[in-house]
Parts: sequence; C-alpha cells; structure tokens
Amino acid sequence: MNFRFYRPREGHPDFDLCREEALGLAEQISPRIKKDAEITAGERLRDAARKARSLRKLAENFRVNRSRYSRGDHALRPLYVIWSMLNTCNFRCTYCDNHQGRAYFNVPDPDVLDTEQGKRLLEVMSTGTLAIYWCGGEPTLRRDLPELLAYAWDLGFFPNMINTNGSLLHKKLLLPEWRDFLWKMDTVIVSLDGLHLERLGSLWGTREPRQVLVNLLLLRELSKGTTFKLAVNTVVTPGSIDEAEAVLDLACDLGIWFVPVPVNVGHRPNRELLGNPQYAALVDKILERKRRGHRIIGSSRLLKQLLHAEPYRCLTALKPHVWSNGSICWPCRASVNVLPADVSLLAHRTFDEAYEAGRRLINPDFFHGPARNQCGGECAWMQNYTTARYMEGIIRPLRSGILGEIFEFAWKTQDTKAAGIRKA
Repeated sequence: MNFRFYRPREGHPDFDLCREEALGLAEQISPRIKKDAEITAGERLRDAARKARSLRKLAENFRVNRSRYSRGDHALRPLYVIWSMLNTCNFRCTYCDNHQGRAYFNVPDPDVLDTEQGKRLLEVMSTGTLAIYWCGGEPTLRRDLPELLAYAWDLGFFPNMINTNGSLLHKKLLLPEWRDFLWKMDTVIVSLDGLHLERLGSLWGTREPRQVLVNLLLLRELSKGTTFKLAVNTVVTPGSIDEAEAVLDLACDLGIWFVPVPVNVGHRPNRELLGNPQYAALVDKILERKRRGHRIIGSSRLLKQLLHAEPYRCLTALKPHVWSNGSICWPCRASVNVLPADVSLLAHRTFDEAYEAGRRLINPDFFHGPARNQCGGECAWMQNYTTARYMEGIIRPLRSGILGEIFEFAWKTQDTKAAGIRKA
C-alpha cells in the first residue's frame, strides 16, 4: 500500500498484510450483508421517509427550542440521545470514564434492559429526537443490537451512530441477524487511539489491537458496496500526540472521517496536553486539513473551540445520557457540585414528560457553571461543544452556520474513493 500522508513507523503494523487479511474477510462477509444494489424500491422509499421524518423532527425541535430558550427554559429537546446500552466491555482502556470517575467496565450491569424494554425505550426516545448515539461499554456485545437497530430504523431514527472498539465486527457481520446492520447504521465510529501495536495493547488492555486495524480496513472495503459513514475516534493524551497524528494521516489517506478527542482529567480539560507545543502543532495540522477539505468531523469553528478547550455554555438537556436501565442521568452525568438524579424514560410517555419530572428534582436552567447549584465542571468533550454550537444556532440561526454543520455531521456519507491510497 502506498500512502500520501501516513509514514510507517517502528511498532506499526504491516498494512499490506492487514489489507490482505481485510480483503479475505470482505470476500466472506460481502455476500452475507445487504448491499446498495440489493435494496428494493420499497426499501428506498421507506429510507427516504425515515430521513424526511427525522428532518421534520429536527425542524420542529428547533422551533420549540428557540421558544423555550427565549423564555429562559433550558430543558431543550435533545439534539441526539447518547444511549449507554451496557457497561460490559471486552477492552480495558486506561482512560475509560463514565463521566463520574469510574470505568464503564467496572460498573455492574444488573438492570440492563431486555429487548422488549429496549424497544419501548426507543419509542419514548423518538418523541424527543430521532438521532441516537449507540454506545457502551461495547455495544456490539449486545446480541439484540441488530434487532433494536432495525426497530429504531422503522421508528424513523436518523442518523443512527455507533461508537465501537470494532474488534468483534469481523465475527458479528458473518451472522444472519447482522445482514442489514451496515445498511441501517448510518455512521460507524471505530475507536483508534494510535497505530503502535504494543502501546495500543497496553492502552486498551487487549492482546489483539491489530484486529481493530484489520476490521477498519474491512469496513472501508465493505463501504464500497453498502453506504454508511465510517470514522475513527482518536483520544489524544499527552503521551500519544505522535500516534494521534499518525491516525490523522492514515484517515486522510483512507478517505475516512477523523474525530479528534482531547482527553480530559476528571471534569476539566487536560492542561498538560493543552500546554504541549507538540499538541499545538497537531491542532494546527488538523485545522489545516479541515480547511483543505479532508474528512474531519466538525466545522472549523467547532474544532478550534474543542481542540483549544475554549470557554463555552453547555446546555445539558441537548445531549442526554441514558443509562443501560433506561434512565436519563439528569441534568448531566458529569455534574460535580450537584448530585445528578436518575429519571426513568420508561416511566413516562414522552421525553417532555420525563424532562418535566427532572425539573421537579433539579432545575436545568443555567446549570453549566461553577456555582454550588451548578454542575461545577468544564468538560471539554465533543458533545459539549456540539450543544454550544447548537445554542449559537438558536440565537443566530442564519449567521451561525449550524445548518451546514448538521448536514455534514448527519447527512454527508462515505466517499470510498480514497485520495491517496492504492494497492501496491
């Protein structure tokens, strides 16, 4: 394989061998999954109706949220829902944090919802938003994930986005029940924090980090026949800046989307990272690549705010976290000064009703801040800055550029014609 940006380094995998393995897996899997050429006219109409319904919901919520915000009501309808389907995970990432100081894999899952409860949860979620971020733990460990995804698809959810370590997909996609998975999952985000295999193994707590890279190439190959958006999510730590840069270069060569995630320390941005000149150079490189049209998720404005951890106003209700038991962590799971409350979505008919129940417990208005009755956090995660950008859109809908940002995030799909890579 020849690259334009990426330069192989000691400890990195042999990408020729990885690609050869990925192509072999693709030969086995491709006949078993639904491809664009196999989609019927009826299915295309249903897909168009799904996206139209999501667009109408987005417009309705924007109108409702402008009205609520104008009167000081910050219980805004969600931009998307983050559903931690389970805490169980086959990795042991050293930076893993459920935003409350514990690693997901160390939190027991005694009350995870069964399939029918999950479907009921999706019905209630759909009254608030039709965009969902499927995550865990490791969401692909749920055997009913394809069934729940199909149900969400029928309800009109768009986009369906999943964050996965990707290590099991070469096995899962061989199963009959996973046939429609890539067609119905609009965005697949694979966690990839570097390319040095030994360092990755230590960071992730796994003996098979190479399989993630093989599966990433597998997904890229499969995306040539089945349309979905493929991205890599890269956590940047003070000790992994060089590896994050390598992932950026590889993503640009592969023509897949890159999502930079500067690591936090508890509920604060990592000042050691932000003060590192090497990190500053990486930020400049990311922003320059964005300006040149490479596939980096987020507008230049959002990326600049995120990567420099600039001050912002977070509206927590726009990005509700839902636990594996179907409860919203209200008003924010990352709150330091105020102990958050759990509000069961399954106990209510609509998202609005659940939010009103939450308001009776904790006031969400102006909740982001340092006061004793505020969250007390300064979290510098992508999800926080997306809410800040959405708020700019509420205040200045025509001048903020938020509509173009939403289009890129949700509607712009995968381009399988990579700019700088070909088989040697």
